[in-house]
Amino acid sequence: MGNLWLVGMMGSGKSTVGRSIAATTDRRFIDVDSMVEERAGMSIAGIVDEQGEVAFREMEGAEIRRLSAEPARGGTGRVIATGGGVVLDPAGVEAMRRSGVVAWLDAPAGVLAGRIGGEDRPLLAGSDVASRLAEILAVRHSLYHQAAHYRIDADRPVGEVAAEVVGCARIAVDDASEVLIGPGLPDRLLPASSGREQAVLICQPGSRPVAGSVLELLRSEAEATLIEVPDRDAAKSVDTLAVLYSRLAELNLGRHDTIVGVGGGAVTDLAGFVAATWLRGIESVLVPTTLLGAVDASIGGKTGINVMGKNLVGSFWHPSRVAISLDVLSRLPEPLLLEGSAEAVKAGFIADPRLVDLFMEHGPSFPMAEVVSRAVAVKAEVVSEDFRETGRRAILNFGHTLGHGIEVVCGLSHGHAVAVGMVAAAAVSADRLGFDESRVRVPLERLGLPTRIDTAASDAILRIVQRDKKRTATGLRMVLLRDIGDPVVEYVDEAALRLGLAAVGIAA
Repeated sequence: MGNLWLVGMMGSGKSTVGRSIAATTDRRFIDVDSMVEERAGMSIAGIVDEQGEVAFREMEGAEIRRLSAEPARGGTGRVIATGGGVVLDPAGVEAMRRSGVVAWLDAPAGVLAGRIGGEDRPLLAGSDVASRLAEILAVRHSLYHQAAHYRIDADRPVGEVAAEVVGCARIAVDDASEVLIGPGLPDRLLPASSGREQAVLICQPGSRPVAGSVLELLRSEAEATLIEVPDRDAAKSVDTLAVLYSRLAELNLGRHDTIVGVGGGAVTDLAGFVAATWLRGIESVLVPTTLLGAVDASIGGKTGINVMGKNLVGSFWHPSRVAISLDVLSRLPEPLLLEGSAEAVKAGFIADPRLVDLFMEHGPSFPMAEVVSRAVAVKAEVVSEDFRETGRRAILNFGHTLGHGIEVVCGLSHGHAVAVGMVAAAAVSADRLGFDESRVRVPLERLGLPTRIDTAASDAILRIVQRDKKRTATGLRMVLLRDIGDPVVEYVDEAALRLGLAAVGIAA
């Protein structure tokens, strides 16, 4: 996970908030001003007095670039408090944005003046503090806005500010895509682009409230049009695709324009496919409104529509940005949270045992920010290594080999079907590899997810499985577990599949 950069005016609480976050997480706190003072052997005031403000800014910029390029110890991102004028250096700002998420702690000049009091600040010497702060803030306000991914109201108690800031994250997916996680939507939703004229927003009826907020953001950046598509998987049809293509032609959507998908996995799959195929590929930005979409469907560049099977027509096409609002996810009804938790705990089973521990500790009341960031980090790391699923990316299909068939035949939701599919895969893992299947079943039960479905539908499910796109000339692949966090992909025969189905109550 990348660095968490704190920017803002003097007195905004960057160091105080940063230390508070470091004290309650495994992040290391770094204060850029303190590092400059340590290297120079004198205070900031001394540097400015003896060498001038330009020299100080050069030292500050050098520290910013060094920290941006330096890997964090243990792979854990740091929380870094910067000086108030760091946004005056475009190169430093770009380095911060590439190496993590930038949170702007914003407070009125009067509040800042009250906090600073009689502190010795070079830029305030010999002036009315409140008036001088107001002048500086007026000059820098647009620079903070441009530099930051998220603006945070800092005119609140430290604990409230820290609780909001700690949920901010930027996770890179390969070099082509980024995931932004924050308390709400980022201040600027679209990545910088000199040629963009239009953005087309695709949403379903259920996501219309969030889509309205997104549309307002878009209209501050480009000409924006909203197109509504049918609910659930009805959106992922050839008929819906044809309607969308016709609308894009009417709008004369160009190669430098952007498709924005707002909704659950069905919409992000559809919007991504439209972007991948319109004019042979244009930019897409995704705003998932379900936990399932946030931790799985929107990340990794898999797009598709349903033709005689789930996602049998599709392409690999990275969204340039995925924006995840923790506020939107926290207000989801319990059934949608439960469904998404299946894909989140799957990330734990295949790569992050700490995620499994979180679900065991908290059950359905799990800490949203940590779960989302960890699950996204798992998928981003796997996808970055194997974008087109020629190798390691296959481990993301844990529970899906039988889960997709169960979903289609038994009418379960995707998350519920994958949960049952994971227990089935754990049973096959127990038979082949000696894995204890209860280590999968018990966390799922702790969450309240189904772990069996009593039905005589194995033949129908196997017919669906035989058409699965994961089949190769050698046979059907299935993700098994040697241990939590230690998956292996093996070819399986019909006997193994029937064993897995029987373990979850599905007989012939």
